Formats: sequence, structure tokens, C-alpha cells
Amino acid sequence: MKLLTSTRLGKLHLHNRVVLAPMTRNRADAAGVIGAMTVRYYAQRANAGLVITEAVNISAEAKGYPMTPGIWSAEQVEAWKAVTRAVHAAGSTIVAQLWHTGRVGHSDVRDGRLPVAPSAIAIQGQQHFTPTGLKDYEEPRALTTDEVRATVDDYERAARNAKAAGFDGVELHGAFGYLPNQFLVDACNQRTDIYGGSIANRARFVLEVMERLVGVWGEGRVGIRLSPTLAYNGMVDSDPLATFSYLIQELNALPLAYLHLMRATPDAARFPHWPKDTITAFAPLFNGATIVNGGYDRASAEAAVTDGAAQAVSFGAPYVANPDLVRRLEVDAPLAVADRSTFYGGGERGYVDYPTLEGGAPPAARGYWLVQATVGDPSRFAAYTTVAGPLIASFGGRVLARGDVAEVVEGEVPRRPYFVEFPSYAAARSCFRSAGYQDAVALRAGAAHFDIVIVEGLAPPPSGA
Repeated sequence: MKLLTSTRLGKLHLHNRVVLAPMTRNRADAAGVIGAMTVRYYAQRANAGLVITEAVNISAEAKGYPMTPGIWSAEQVEAWKAVTRAVHAAGSTIVAQLWHTGRVGHSDVRDGRLPVAPSAIAIQGQQHFTPTGLKDYEEPRALTTDEVRATVDDYERAARNAKAAGFDGVELHGAFGYLPNQFLVDACNQRTDIYGGSIANRARFVLEVMERLVGVWGEGRVGIRLSPTLAYNGMVDSDPLATFSYLIQELNALPLAYLHLMRATPDAARFPHWPKDTITAFAPLFNGATIVNGGYDRASAEAAVTDGAAQAVSFGAPYVANPDLVRRLEVDAPLAVADRSTFYGGGERGYVDYPTLEGGAPPAARGYWLVQATVGDPSRFAAYTTVAGPLIASFGGRVLARGDVAEVVEGEVPRRPYFVEFPSYAAARSCFRSAGYQDAVALRAGAAHFDIVIVEGLAPPPSGA
């Protein structure tokens, strides 16, 4: 299956084309800090080539739902480090989805503060999930121009925090009716400043945020998720083809990792002038890699990557109930059905207790997998180790023969073999196949002899070896 072959999305290396879609699960604490259960949840599903986290609030002001995680505080960042380490140890790549809910919130979730939005226009015909039950949406407070700019700053800070937490990149949540989507759609953006009116002005907020994210992460490590043909949360644009075509063409000027497109079109009958096929209408406009999402099964996902419609396919609900989804797709096994009553909030039930094909809980990655490296000419090796040392650590690797990674990076490089321990073969393989490692290799190309041998099941060397 081509779906199970490796690919690159910008600088992101995927060992298969199956992506864990971002899914809100409401398992953080009241301070927006995730715990060990969330680490286990992502580790179980790190068989995906790319893991995209649930949406993560960029600030306290961004929060719209209870028990959702954040990435603005030091405690939140520290908690996410455990997730990135676990996913890297399992051999996968992980990006954080950055979130501002905008008007999709309620004062009951925000310590009495009204939600904010481009304009003071409430969502009609829906209710919001609060700690005390479903409630009608309130009229949000319109952001001032200065507050819009401050929100762009918040996205940049969140991107820096994501880097500190060990993520491989970030994705802007520009879909499903949240704040970036609200700026784009004319039904909820009635502003008269530089962020409202024309399509170019309504796209300005998203483009400014994306420029900041790329400024933090550099080339090939920032993605964006869009849902051009989804009217949920009041996203009714008068001309989504024109609006999103303009946005995507402007995004082509940035060195992005991917465009993540939701193909959902449940509102097509209500809006006959909207594009009937989201992927056909918008994916060809983007110059880079595309991830597609929305109701794909084994056959349609394989067709999407085989036909070139996308480089990868993201799965939401199927991954909730099938933590070993990649294996099930590989052998064409039946998929378990998720219990939707446990999607939002609660404990382990419906979160980390779904069995694998073998009938047990997904195993944790553990065991000794060692890499032996021989350095013949270390004259230019310091530049390599400055990059490679922290990278090895980010995949759960630890240099045993010379102590920790920092000691190898800062000290004299030995002219003898040394050993790197990884928690799994997959982690070692992903590390040495990663774009970051290839960048490190380029720093010592032609200057150092560096042989890598994967040694499975070898015991660690004695202390001081």
C-alpha cells in the first residue's frame, strides 16, 4: 500500500502517510495542563506517520471549552514535553495544533469574560458545551485593532513554546469556525479596519499569523488546517471559492510543510453555489504537500495518495477506537467503532482503553536498541554534534559511552566507538532518517567517518566504557 510508504511534508519525515487528526478530548486539568493519561493516549497512536495534537489554546484568552490544554504557561510546556518524548520514542513525528476559539466559547468557561471575535455577531442555531450543560451562544466582544495584533503576538509565543516543548512543528487551526476562520468568512467579519471588508483584508489575520509561525519554525515545519466548505459554527461565506482560493495562493509565498484540507460538505444542499468537491477545488491551488481529512476509509485513503490528490490522509474517529490503526489498515482488519459518549471529558474509558488486534492494550515502547558510531576524523565533528546531540535526545536517545548527550556535544569527540541508547528500533530509525539529522550530517559531510550500526537487543555497555 502506498498509504504505508514514507514521505516528506516539507522538513517533516513521515514513516507512513497515515496521520492522527487533531481531536479535542477535554482531558486536561482546570489550568490547561495535560497528565500521564494524555501521554499514554498519544504514545498508543504514534504508529501514525504524523501525530497532530488536539487543538491547544495559545493563551488564556483563546480558551472556549472546559478541560482543554494550553501552551502558554511553563507548566503546560513542561507537560507537553512528556508527550513529544513518548511520540519520538515510538518513531513518529508530532506537531502541535495552535488554537484560538474566538466566538466559539462561553463566559461560563472563561471566568465570566465574554468570548471575543472579529465582530460582535453571535452564532445562531447552535449551543455551546459548558461545565453546566449546553447553553445558547452569547454575543461576543469585537476585538480592537490593537487586540488583533496582540493575538498575532500570542500565536508567535505559542509557537516558541511548542518548540521548547519538543514538537517538530506547528499547525494553525484555521478551520471549523474558530478565530482564524471567523476572520476569513464575511458572515461573521463585518469589520471596517484593515482586517475586514475585502477578501485581502479578511485574509490578513491568517497570513500575518502564518508569517509569524514560519518566522519561529523556519522552512517546512508549519502547516495550516482549513475547512472551506463547512458551514458549522456559522461559517457561511458568500463566495468560499474566491475567499479560500485567494488565501491558498497567498500561502504559496510561504515555505510551509503542508495544507490540511477538510473535505466535509454536509451543507452543499443549502449552498448550491459552493464547490461540491473541496479537494478538487482547492488542493491543486497549493504548491506544497496536502493532507486530506473527512470520512476516509482504507480504500479511499489509498486512492487519494495513489492518484496524487494528497500526500497523506488524516483519520479522526477511527483513531479514537483503533490505537493500532496503521496495523489494521495494513492487514485490512475490521475497525472498532468509537463510543462517542466518551469523546469529550472523562477518564480512561473511551480514551486509552481501546484494545489492539491482539486484544490487549497497546504496548509501551521499551527495551535496549543501541547505535554504534566510530569517528575517524573529528576535526569538524563539533558542528555536527552541536546539531545532532539535541536531536538524538528529542527522539529519546541517550549517549551511554560518554555519559549524557550534552557531555558529548560540549566535550572532546572520542576517536573510538560509543553507544547511543534508544527506547525502540523505530525511534532510532526515525531519528537517523529525519530531516533534522540529514541537516546535521551535511555539517560534517566529507570531514568525519561516522558509521551507524543498529544493534538490536544489545545490553548497555558497562559504566565508563
